[in-house]
Amino acid sequence: MTYSFFGTCADDHDQFFGCLKTILTQTILPKQIILVDSGNLNIEKEIQKKINNKDIFLIYIFEKISRVKSLNMAIDKSTTRYSFRFDSRSRFSKSYAENAIRLLSDKSLDLAVVGGVPKILNSSYKFQAFICAEIMRRQYIFFFPRHRNPKYSGFSSSVYLGCFRTDLLQNIRFSDNKKLLSEDSLIINEFLERGFKVFLSSNINISYVCRDSLLNIIKLFNTYGYCRINTIITSRKLFISKRHFYVFIIVSFLSFMLIKYSFLYLFFLILILFVFNLFNEIFFLRKNFKVYMPFYATLCQFSWIFGFFWGLLGILRRKKIQSNFIS
Repeated sequence: MTYSFFGTCADDHDQFFGCLKTILTQTILPKQIILVDSGNLNIEKEIQKKINNKDIFLIYIFEKISRVKSLNMAIDKSTTRYSFRFDSRSRFSKSYAENAIRLLSDKSLDLAVVGGVPKILNSSYKFQAFICAEIMRRQYIFFFPRHRNPKYSGFSSSVYLGCFRTDLLQNIRFSDNKKLLSEDSLIINEFLERGFKVFLSSNINISYVCRDSLLNIIKLFNTYGYCRINTIITSRKLFISKRHFYVFIIVSFLSFMLIKYSFLYLFFLILILFVFNLFNEIFFLRKNFKVYMPFYATLCQFSWIFGFFWGLLGILRRKKIQSNFIS
């Protein structure tokens, strides 16, 4: 069974070469590596040197375009049965492709998309890098989604990157919208709406090198919130998963209870989030409990909320963000 790795990068070439190293050590090598590079430096020759004499065909496209356009351009070039997406910060276990192909080729399961829950890696041993990784490891900050539970195996409404059947992916495609979108959520939602099965396996091992700047992590959460409202508007679906519905019910209930204290609502919201984070840090982290993490968690969640409402207000603004790259 042949497969391709496809993805994008934009001046994060050091991270990309770290990813490439794990692609080139797969137990089953890809037939193609497809990269759309929107950076300022052409690295095609350096990539070809890394591939060396391996039987892998490189398709390198050097063009400044948004991420969703880059992804669609990349999948159009794929000629293999399966297409596996990569990110410059992703790192793959040697058996990643082999295990993904085994699931995708199992006719009894009839799966269209498979993937694994990423293990979060520190980018360095500096304090900020450590804090950033700890934030991204904590499932409770994201309200316990299945796709952030490394022990989970089963059907899911979200997959990090994803391993796809190429024919279906080329037909469904990523949402080519100028607004900043969560293209991962939209593409998986499209597969599910058309009746295809999406599966997470604890045997598909993947890692993610976390950012090393706390400010960038806070900005990332802000972008997540901004993406969520744009995704809702584009898909016309308020809830992509049950988790979104439950969070909406809880927030609506709290808003109703605190409406008469409107001038203090923001304070109460921050306090409630902090208590929620503190409770989960104590009872779910136990040996890995960090007294300062609930503060960082609340800050990130509030950044998400701000991004969500900023995006909602953005409907009235003429100037929109048109890049899908997150620094």
